[in-house]
Amino acid sequence: MQDILENLVFLTSDDLEKIHHATLDVLEETGVRVDQEDALKLLDAAGATVNFKERIVKIPRGLVEEVVKKAKRSVTLCGRNPKNDLRLGEGKVYIMTSSTGLKALDIDTGEIRMSTKKDVADSARLADALDNLHIYSIMVDALDCPNEIMSLEEIDSMFNNTEKHIDTGTLSTDSTKDAIRMAAAVAGSSEELRKRPIIDFMQTPVSPLIHDRGNTESILECAKHEVPLIILNMAQAGGTSPITVAGTILISNAEVLSGMLIAMLANPNVPLIYGTTSIVLNMSISPQPVFGLIESGLISTANAQLAKYYDFPCVIGADFGEATEHSGERTRRLGIIHAMLLALARVDVLYGPGLIEEAKTLSYEEMVIGNEVAGTIMRGVRGVEVTDETLAKNLIHKVGPGGNFLSEKHTLEHLKKDFFIPELLDRKKTKNLMERAREKAKEILATHQPEPLDKSVKEQLRQIIKEAWKREQRKRTN
Repeated sequence: MQDILENLVFLTSDDLEKIHHATLDVLEETGVRVDQEDALKLLDAAGATVNFKERIVKIPRGLVEEVVKKAKRSVTLCGRNPKNDLRLGEGKVYIMTSSTGLKALDIDTGEIRMSTKKDVADSARLADALDNLHIYSIMVDALDCPNEIMSLEEIDSMFNNTEKHIDTGTLSTDSTKDAIRMAAAVAGSSEELRKRPIIDFMQTPVSPLIHDRGNTESILECAKHEVPLIILNMAQAGGTSPITVAGTILISNAEVLSGMLIAMLANPNVPLIYGTTSIVLNMSISPQPVFGLIESGLISTANAQLAKYYDFPCVIGADFGEATEHSGERTRRLGIIHAMLLALARVDVLYGPGLIEEAKTLSYEEMVIGNEVAGTIMRGVRGVEVTDETLAKNLIHKVGPGGNFLSEKHTLEHLKKDFFIPELLDRKKTKNLMERAREKAKEILATHQPEPLDKSVKEQLRQIIKEAWKREQRKRTN
Protein backbone atom coordinates (compact mmCIF):
# COMPACT_ATOMS: atom_id res chain seq x y z
CA MET A 1 0.00 0.00 0.00
CA GLN A 2 2.83 2.37 0.87
CA ASP A 3 4.42 1.85 -2.55
CA ILE A 4 1.12 2.57 -4.31
CA LEU A 5 0.58 5.80 -2.39
CA GLU A 6 4.08 7.05 -3.05
CA ASN A 7 3.76 6.44 -6.77
CA LEU A 8 0.63 8.46 -7.52
CA VAL A 9 2.10 10.59 -10.31
CA PHE A 10 0.86 12.40 -13.38
CA LEU A 11 4.22 13.30 -14.93
CA THR A 12 6.70 10.77 -16.28
CA SER A 13 10.43 11.23 -15.80
CA ASP A 14 10.58 12.46 -19.41
CA ASP A 15 7.83 15.00 -18.66
CA LEU A 16 9.74 16.29 -15.65
CA GLU A 17 12.93 16.65 -17.67
CA LYS A 18 11.05 18.49 -20.42
CA ILE A 19 9.46 20.94 -17.94
CA HIS A 20 12.80 21.49 -16.22
CA HIS A 21 14.60 22.33 -19.46
CA ALA A 22 11.73 24.52 -20.63
CA THR A 23 12.00 26.38 -17.29
CA LEU A 24 15.71 26.95 -17.86
CA ASP A 25 14.90 28.31 -21.33
CA VAL A 26 12.26 30.71 -19.99
CA LEU A 27 14.54 32.05 -17.27
CA GLU A 28 17.50 32.42 -19.62
CA GLU A 29 15.73 33.78 -22.70
CA THR A 30 12.62 35.59 -21.37
CA GLY A 31 13.80 36.32 -17.86
CA VAL A 32 11.95 37.72 -14.86
CA ARG A 33 11.34 41.25 -13.63
CA VAL A 34 12.83 42.06 -10.23
CA ASP A 35 11.71 45.33 -8.68
CA GLN A 36 14.32 45.52 -5.91
CA GLU A 37 17.77 47.06 -6.32
CA ASP A 38 19.71 44.86 -3.87
CA ALA A 39 18.35 41.71 -5.49
CA LEU A 40 19.29 43.01 -8.94
CA LYS A 41 22.84 43.61 -7.71
CA LEU A 42 23.07 40.11 -6.24
CA LEU A 43 21.89 38.57 -9.50
CA ASP A 44 24.26 40.73 -11.52
CA ALA A 45 27.23 39.75 -9.34
CA ALA A 46 26.28 36.08 -9.67
CA GLY A 47 26.47 36.25 -13.48
CA ALA A 48 22.92 36.95 -14.57
CA THR A 49 22.27 39.41 -17.39
CA VAL A 50 20.61 42.38 -15.68
CA ASN A 51 18.94 45.33 -17.38
CA PHE A 52 18.83 47.74 -14.44
CA LYS A 53 16.64 50.24 -16.28
CA GLU A 54 13.95 47.72 -17.26
CA ARG A 55 14.65 45.56 -14.19
CA ILE A 56 14.65 42.45 -16.38
CA VAL A 57 16.96 39.63 -15.31
CA LYS A 58 17.93 36.79 -17.64
CA ILE A 59 19.27 33.92 -15.58
CA PRO A 60 21.91 31.51 -16.91
CA ARG A 61 21.04 27.85 -16.69
CA GLY A 62 23.98 27.18 -14.40
CA LEU A 63 22.62 29.53 -11.70
CA VAL A 64 19.30 27.74 -11.59
CA GLU A 65 21.06 24.38 -11.48
CA GLU A 66 22.97 25.64 -8.41
CA VAL A 67 19.67 26.25 -6.63
CA VAL A 68 18.62 22.68 -7.34
CA LYS A 69 21.96 21.24 -6.19
CA LYS A 70 21.63 23.00 -2.83
CA ALA A 71 18.06 21.85 -2.17
CA LYS A 72 17.38 20.55 1.34
CA ARG A 73 14.70 17.91 1.34
CA SER A 74 13.99 18.20 5.07
CA VAL A 75 12.95 21.42 6.80
CA THR A 76 11.77 21.63 10.40
CA LEU A 77 8.93 23.99 11.31
CA CYS A 78 8.52 24.39 15.06
CA GLY A 79 5.67 25.40 17.30
CA ARG A 80 6.23 27.46 20.41
CA ASN A 81 5.22 24.24 22.13
CA PRO A 82 7.66 21.53 20.93
CA LYS A 83 4.85 18.96 20.77
CA ASN A 84 3.72 20.83 17.63
CA ASP A 85 7.07 20.59 15.80
CA LEU A 86 6.83 19.32 12.21
CA ARG A 87 9.49 17.76 9.99
CA LEU A 88 8.77 18.30 6.31
CA GLY A 89 10.26 15.97 3.73
CA GLU A 90 9.84 12.64 5.52
CA GLY A 91 6.67 11.42 3.82
CA LYS A 92 4.14 12.79 6.31
CA VAL A 93 1.28 15.04 5.24
CA TYR A 94 0.37 18.15 7.24
CA ILE A 95 -2.45 20.68 6.92
CA MET A 96 -2.15 24.49 6.97
CA THR A 97 -5.07 26.89 7.16
CA SER A 98 -5.89 29.10 4.21
CA SER A 99 -4.82 32.76 4.30
CA THR A 100 -5.11 36.32 2.96
CA GLY A 101 -8.83 36.80 3.56
CA LEU A 102 -10.32 40.26 3.99
CA LYS A 103 -13.73 39.41 5.46
CA ALA A 104 -15.28 37.21 8.12
CA LEU A 105 -18.55 35.34 8.36
CA ASP A 106 -19.68 36.49 11.80
CA ILE A 107 -20.20 33.41 13.96
CA ASP A 108 -23.00 35.10 15.93
CA THR A 109 -24.95 37.06 13.32
CA GLY A 110 -24.20 35.06 10.17
CA GLU A 111 -23.41 38.32 8.38
CA ILE A 112 -20.28 38.88 6.28
CA ARG A 113 -18.20 41.83 7.54
CA MET A 114 -14.66 43.16 7.30
CA SER A 115 -12.14 41.17 9.32
CA THR A 116 -10.54 42.42 12.56
CA LYS A 117 -7.67 41.61 14.88
CA LYS A 118 -10.14 39.66 17.02
CA ASP A 119 -10.81 37.41 14.02
CA VAL A 120 -7.08 36.71 13.81
CA ALA A 121 -7.03 35.86 17.52
CA ASP A 122 -10.17 33.71 17.42
CA SER A 123 -9.21 31.81 14.27
CA ALA A 124 -5.71 31.15 15.68
CA ARG A 125 -7.21 29.90 18.94
CA LEU A 126 -9.70 27.70 17.09
CA ALA A 127 -6.91 26.24 14.93
CA ASP A 128 -4.87 25.63 18.09
CA ALA A 129 -7.63 23.33 19.35
CA LEU A 130 -8.28 21.47 16.06
CA ASP A 131 -6.03 18.40 15.93
CA ASN A 132 -5.81 18.07 12.15
CA LEU A 133 -4.82 21.68 11.43
CA HIS A 134 -1.06 21.65 12.03
CA ILE A 135 0.04 25.13 10.88
CA TYR A 136 -1.79 28.41 11.38
CA SER A 137 -1.39 30.69 8.38
CA ILE A 138 -2.61 34.26 8.86
CA MET A 139 -6.19 33.74 7.73
CA VAL A 140 -7.45 37.33 7.52
CA ASP A 141 -6.15 40.87 7.79
CA ALA A 142 -6.64 42.86 10.98
CA LEU A 143 -8.33 45.70 9.13
CA ASP A 144 -9.19 47.59 12.33
CA CYS A 145 -5.45 48.23 12.89
CA PRO A 146 -3.35 50.92 11.16
CA ASN A 147 -2.04 49.65 7.84
CA GLU A 148 1.58 50.53 8.75
CA ILE A 149 1.65 48.07 11.67
CA MET A 150 -1.19 45.72 10.69
CA SER A 151 1.10 42.75 9.94
CA LEU A 152 2.80 43.15 13.33
CA GLU A 153 -0.52 43.33 15.18
CA GLU A 154 -1.47 40.11 13.40
CA ILE A 155 1.75 38.38 14.49
CA ASP A 156 1.15 39.57 18.06
CA SER A 157 -2.32 38.04 17.90
CA MET A 158 -1.07 34.77 16.41
CA PHE A 159 1.67 34.18 18.98
CA ASN A 160 -0.74 34.93 21.81
CA ASN A 161 -3.38 32.50 20.57
CA THR A 162 -1.68 29.40 19.23
CA GLU A 163 1.17 27.14 20.29
CA LYS A 164 1.44 25.75 16.75
CA HIS A 165 3.79 26.87 14.00
CA ILE A 166 2.67 30.09 12.31
CA ASP A 167 2.98 31.21 8.71
CA THR A 168 2.81 34.83 7.64
CA GLY A 169 4.09 37.25 5.01
CA THR A 170 5.39 40.80 4.98
CA LEU A 171 5.99 43.38 2.27
CA SER A 172 8.98 45.49 3.30
CA THR A 173 12.40 45.27 4.90
CA ASP A 174 11.32 47.09 8.07
CA SER A 175 8.18 45.06 8.68
CA THR A 176 10.08 41.82 8.08
CA LYS A 177 12.81 42.85 10.53
CA ASP A 178 10.17 43.72 13.13
CA ALA A 179 8.32 40.43 12.59
CA ILE A 180 11.54 38.44 12.99
CA ARG A 181 12.36 40.41 16.16
CA MET A 182 8.93 39.45 17.54
CA ALA A 183 9.51 35.78 16.71
CA ALA A 184 12.96 35.93 18.34
CA ALA A 185 11.39 37.40 21.50
CA VAL A 186 8.98 34.46 21.67
CA ALA A 187 11.68 31.89 20.85
CA GLY A 188 14.05 33.36 23.44
CA SER A 189 16.69 34.91 21.16
CA SER A 190 17.74 35.22 17.53
CA GLU A 191 19.95 32.17 17.92
CA GLU A 192 17.10 30.14 19.40
CA LEU A 193 14.90 31.21 16.49
CA ARG A 194 17.50 29.83 14.07
CA LYS A 195 17.52 26.54 15.99
CA ARG A 196 13.75 26.39 16.39
CA PRO A 197 11.99 28.38 13.66
CA ILE A 198 8.52 29.02 15.11
CA ILE A 199 7.56 31.20 12.15
CA ASP A 200 7.95 31.03 8.38
CA PHE A 201 7.29 33.62 5.70
CA MET A 202 5.28 32.95 2.57
CA GLN A 203 6.33 35.28 -0.23
CA THR A 204 4.50 35.31 -3.53
CA PRO A 205 5.80 36.25 -6.99
CA VAL A 206 3.40 38.28 -9.12
CA SER A 207 2.41 36.25 -12.16
CA PRO A 208 3.58 36.32 -14.82
CA LEU A 209 7.30 36.38 -13.94
CA ILE A 210 7.56 39.35 -11.55
CA HIS A 211 9.27 39.57 -8.17
CA ASP A 212 7.82 42.79 -6.78
CA ARG A 213 9.66 45.07 -4.39
CA GLY A 214 7.81 44.23 -1.16
CA ASN A 215 8.01 40.46 -1.49
CA THR A 216 11.65 40.61 -2.59
CA GLU A 217 12.65 42.77 0.36
CA SER A 218 11.08 40.21 2.67
CA ILE A 219 12.89 37.35 0.88
CA LEU A 220 16.24 39.06 1.39
CA GLU A 221 15.60 39.78 5.07
CA CYS A 222 14.36 36.26 5.82
CA ALA A 223 17.38 34.79 4.06
CA LYS A 224 19.69 36.97 6.17
CA HIS A 225 18.18 35.56 9.38
CA GLU A 226 17.77 32.00 8.01
CA VAL A 227 14.03 32.03 8.63
CA PRO A 228 12.17 29.40 6.54
CA LEU A 229 10.80 30.79 3.29
CA ILE A 230 7.93 29.47 1.21
CA ILE A 231 8.17 30.81 -2.34
CA LEU A 232 4.60 30.27 -3.46
CA ASN A 233 3.24 31.33 -6.81
CA MET A 234 -0.45 32.05 -7.47
CA ALA A 235 -0.86 31.86 -11.25
CA GLN A 236 -4.31 31.77 -12.83
CA ALA A 237 -4.54 29.58 -15.92
CA GLY A 238 -5.94 31.61 -18.80
CA GLY A 239 -5.16 34.92 -17.07
CA THR A 240 -1.68 35.26 -15.61
CA SER A 241 -0.44 31.98 -17.09
CA PRO A 242 -1.19 29.99 -20.26
CA ILE A 243 -4.59 28.28 -20.34
CA THR A 244 -2.97 24.84 -20.64
CA VAL A 245 -2.16 22.80 -17.56
CA ALA A 246 1.43 22.28 -18.76
CA GLY A 247 1.93 25.99 -19.51
CA THR A 248 0.76 26.96 -16.02
CA ILE A 249 3.08 24.36 -14.47
CA LEU A 250 5.98 25.83 -16.46
CA ILE A 251 5.38 29.44 -15.44
CA SER A 252 4.83 28.38 -11.81
CA ASN A 253 8.13 26.53 -11.79
CA ALA A 254 10.02 29.46 -13.29
CA GLU A 255 8.62 31.89 -10.71
CA VAL A 256 9.36 29.64 -7.73
CA LEU A 257 12.91 28.69 -8.77
CA SER A 258 13.87 32.30 -9.57
CA GLY A 259 12.53 33.42 -6.17
CA MET A 260 14.54 30.68 -4.50
CA LEU A 261 17.64 31.83 -6.37
CA ILE A 262 17.29 35.36 -4.96
CA ALA A 263 17.04 33.91 -1.45
CA MET A 264 20.03 31.60 -1.90
CA LEU A 265 22.22 34.37 -3.29
CA ALA A 266 21.46 36.35 -0.13
CA ASN A 267 22.23 33.37 2.12
CA PRO A 268 22.75 29.79 0.89
CA ASN A 269 21.73 28.46 4.32
CA VAL A 270 18.15 29.74 4.20
CA PRO A 271 15.59 26.90 4.48
CA LEU A 272 13.48 26.94 1.30
CA ILE A 273 10.08 25.42 0.61
CA TYR A 274 8.56 25.08 -2.86
CA GLY A 275 4.99 26.34 -3.07
CA THR A 276 2.11 26.89 -5.45
CA THR A 277 -1.60 27.51 -5.28
CA SER A 278 -2.31 28.04 -8.96
CA ILE A 279 -5.92 27.79 -10.13
CA VAL A 280 -8.00 28.05 -13.30
CA LEU A 281 -10.01 31.06 -14.46
CA ASN A 282 -13.63 30.59 -15.43
CA MET A 283 -13.67 31.85 -19.01
CA SER A 284 -17.30 30.92 -19.70
CA ILE A 285 -18.96 33.78 -17.80
CA SER A 286 -16.35 36.22 -16.56
CA PRO A 287 -12.66 35.89 -15.76
CA GLN A 288 -13.05 34.76 -12.14
CA PRO A 289 -11.11 32.02 -10.33
CA VAL A 290 -12.75 28.61 -10.20
CA PHE A 291 -12.10 26.41 -7.17
CA GLY A 292 -12.52 22.64 -7.11
CA LEU A 293 -11.76 21.92 -10.79
CA ILE A 294 -9.86 18.70 -11.44
CA GLU A 295 -7.44 20.69 -13.64
CA SER A 296 -6.41 22.72 -10.58
CA GLY A 297 -5.69 19.40 -8.89
CA LEU A 298 -3.55 18.33 -11.84
CA ILE A 299 -1.57 21.60 -11.73
CA SER A 300 -1.03 21.27 -7.99
CA THR A 301 -0.08 17.59 -8.06
CA ALA A 302 2.33 18.10 -10.96
CA ASN A 303 4.02 20.99 -9.15
CA ALA A 304 4.35 18.76 -6.11
CA GLN A 305 6.09 16.22 -8.33
CA LEU A 306 8.46 18.93 -9.51
CA ALA A 307 9.28 19.83 -5.91
CA LYS A 308 10.19 16.19 -5.26
CA TYR A 309 12.14 16.07 -8.52
CA TYR A 310 14.26 18.97 -7.23
CA ASP A 311 14.29 17.55 -3.66
CA PHE A 312 12.50 20.49 -2.01
CA PRO A 313 9.75 20.13 0.59
CA CYS A 314 6.52 21.66 -0.65
CA VAL A 315 3.41 23.58 0.36
CA ILE A 316 0.62 23.14 -2.19
CA GLY A 317 -2.76 24.86 -2.31
CA ALA A 318 -5.58 22.36 -1.80
CA ASP A 319 -9.25 23.16 -2.31
CA PHE A 320 -10.95 21.53 0.68
CA GLY A 321 -14.32 22.19 -0.92
CA GLU A 322 -15.68 24.94 1.30
CA ALA A 323 -19.37 24.85 0.37
CA THR A 324 -21.50 27.95 0.84
CA GLU A 325 -25.27 28.18 0.98
CA HIS A 326 -25.25 28.90 -2.77
CA SER A 327 -22.54 26.52 -4.03
CA GLY A 328 -23.85 23.41 -2.28
CA GLU A 329 -22.24 20.09 -1.44
CA ARG A 330 -21.06 19.44 -5.03
CA THR A 331 -18.35 22.04 -4.46
CA ARG A 332 -17.32 20.29 -1.25
CA ARG A 333 -17.07 16.90 -2.94
CA LEU A 334 -14.96 18.28 -5.80
CA GLY A 335 -12.65 20.02 -3.35
CA ILE A 336 -12.16 16.89 -1.27
CA ILE A 337 -11.14 14.98 -4.41
CA HIS A 338 -8.58 17.73 -5.14
CA ALA A 339 -7.15 17.55 -1.61
CA MET A 340 -7.08 13.74 -1.63
CA LEU A 341 -5.10 13.68 -4.88
CA LEU A 342 -2.46 15.87 -3.29
CA ALA A 343 -2.36 13.88 -0.09
CA LEU A 344 -1.89 10.62 -2.01
CA ALA A 345 0.97 12.29 -3.90
CA ARG A 346 2.62 12.84 -0.48
CA VAL A 347 2.59 16.62 -0.55
CA ASP A 348 4.30 17.84 2.63
CA VAL A 349 1.76 20.55 3.46
CA LEU A 350 -1.77 20.95 2.10
CA TYR A 351 -2.69 24.62 2.26
CA GLY A 352 -6.34 25.47 2.21
CA PRO A 353 -9.13 25.02 4.78
CA GLY A 354 -11.12 27.79 6.44
CA LEU A 355 -11.93 30.43 3.83
CA ILE A 356 -15.04 30.69 1.63
CA GLU A 357 -16.23 33.05 -1.11
CA GLU A 358 -13.26 32.35 -3.40
CA ALA A 359 -10.84 32.42 -0.44
CA LYS A 360 -11.83 35.94 0.62
CA THR A 361 -13.88 35.25 3.76
CA LEU A 362 -13.04 33.51 7.03
CA SER A 363 -15.61 30.94 8.14
CA TYR A 364 -15.19 29.48 11.63
CA GLU A 365 -17.64 26.76 10.64
CA GLU A 366 -15.50 25.76 7.65
CA MET A 367 -12.42 25.59 9.87
CA VAL A 368 -14.18 22.95 11.97
CA ILE A 369 -15.48 21.08 8.91
CA GLY A 370 -12.06 21.34 7.24
CA ASN A 371 -10.51 19.77 10.32
CA GLU A 372 -12.74 16.71 9.89
CA VAL A 373 -12.09 16.53 6.16
CA ALA A 374 -8.36 16.73 6.93
CA GLY A 375 -8.69 13.89 9.43
CA THR A 376 -10.42 11.73 6.83
CA ILE A 377 -7.77 12.52 4.21
CA MET A 378 -4.91 11.78 6.59
CA ARG A 379 -6.49 8.46 7.53
CA GLY A 380 -6.61 7.57 3.84
CA VAL A 381 -2.95 8.49 3.43
CA ARG A 382 -1.98 6.28 6.37
CA GLY A 383 -3.12 3.27 4.36
CA VAL A 384 -3.46 -0.28 5.68
CA GLU A 385 -1.22 -1.66 8.41
CA VAL A 386 -0.63 -5.37 7.89
CA THR A 387 0.66 -7.18 11.01
CA ASP A 388 -0.26 -10.34 12.88
CA GLU A 389 -2.28 -8.14 15.25
CA THR A 390 -4.27 -6.36 12.51
CA LEU A 391 -4.77 -9.50 10.41
CA ALA A 392 -6.41 -10.99 13.53
CA LYS A 393 -6.03 -14.54 12.21
CA ASN A 394 -6.26 -16.09 15.68
CA LEU A 395 -9.36 -14.04 16.48
CA ILE A 396 -11.04 -15.15 13.25
CA HIS A 397 -10.28 -18.74 14.23
CA LYS A 398 -11.74 -18.15 17.71
CA VAL A 399 -14.97 -16.54 16.51
CA GLY A 400 -15.39 -18.94 13.60
CA PRO A 401 -18.10 -19.22 10.93
CA GLY A 402 -21.31 -17.38 11.81
CA GLY A 403 -19.79 -15.67 14.88
CA ASN A 404 -19.73 -11.99 15.86
CA PHE A 405 -16.78 -9.71 16.49
CA LEU A 406 -18.72 -6.87 18.12
CA SER A 407 -18.07 -7.82 21.74
CA GLU A 408 -14.43 -8.81 21.26
CA LYS A 409 -11.74 -6.85 23.12
CA HIS A 410 -9.77 -6.61 19.86
CA THR A 411 -12.67 -4.67 18.28
CA LEU A 412 -12.72 -2.07 21.05
CA GLU A 413 -8.93 -1.73 21.08
CA HIS A 414 -8.66 -1.16 17.34
CA LEU A 415 -11.79 0.89 16.67
CA LYS A 416 -10.08 4.26 17.25
CA LYS A 417 -6.68 3.06 16.03
CA ASP A 418 -7.88 1.82 12.65
CA PHE A 419 -10.81 4.16 11.96
CA PHE A 420 -11.24 7.93 11.78
CA ILE A 421 -14.80 8.55 12.96
CA PRO A 422 -16.02 12.05 12.03
CA GLU A 423 -17.98 13.87 14.70
CA LEU A 424 -19.84 16.24 12.37
CA LEU A 425 -20.09 14.39 9.06
CA ASP A 426 -22.85 12.14 10.36
CA ARG A 427 -25.84 11.88 8.02
CA LYS A 428 -28.17 10.79 10.85
CA LYS A 429 -27.87 14.09 12.72
CA THR A 430 -31.00 16.25 12.68
CA LYS A 431 -29.22 19.60 12.41
CA ASN A 432 -27.46 20.54 9.19
CA LEU A 433 -23.69 20.42 8.92
CA MET A 434 -23.12 24.18 9.18
CA GLU A 435 -25.25 24.42 12.33
CA ARG A 436 -23.33 21.60 14.00
CA ALA A 437 -20.00 23.13 12.95
CA ARG A 438 -21.06 26.54 14.30
CA GLU A 439 -21.96 25.02 17.67
CA LYS A 440 -18.62 23.20 17.80
CA ALA A 441 -16.66 26.35 16.93
CA LYS A 442 -18.52 28.37 19.58
CA GLU A 443 -17.89 25.67 22.19
CA ILE A 444 -14.14 25.66 21.45
CA LEU A 445 -13.86 29.45 21.47
CA ALA A 446 -15.68 29.58 24.80
CA THR A 447 -13.43 27.05 26.50
CA HIS A 448 -10.03 26.66 24.80
CA GLN A 449 -7.03 28.72 25.85
CA PRO A 450 -3.47 27.97 24.70
CA GLU A 451 -0.59 28.27 27.15
CA PRO A 452 -0.14 32.05 27.58
CA LEU A 453 3.05 33.84 26.66
CA ASP A 454 5.21 35.04 29.53
CA LYS A 455 4.28 38.56 30.60
CA SER A 456 7.76 39.89 29.72
CA VAL A 457 7.48 38.41 26.20
CA LYS A 458 4.09 40.05 25.71
CA GLU A 459 5.62 43.36 26.73
CA GLN A 460 8.49 42.90 24.25
CA LEU A 461 6.02 42.28 21.43
CA ARG A 462 4.06 45.41 22.29
CA GLN A 463 7.28 47.43 22.51
CA ILE A 464 8.40 46.30 19.02
CA ILE A 465 5.03 47.35 17.61
CA LYS A 466 5.20 50.68 19.45
CA GLU A 467 8.66 51.38 18.01
CA ALA A 468 7.50 50.43 14.52
CA TRP A 469 4.53 52.80 14.79
CA LYS A 470 6.78 55.68 15.85
CA ARG A 471 9.14 54.96 12.95
CA GLU A 472 6.29 54.95 10.44
CA GLN A 473 4.90 58.19 11.88
CA ARG A 474 8.32 59.83 11.46
CA LYS A 475 8.37 58.72 7.82
CA ARG A 476 5.05 60.45 7.27
CA THR A 477 6.27 63.76 8.66
CA ASN A 478 9.62 63.74 6.80
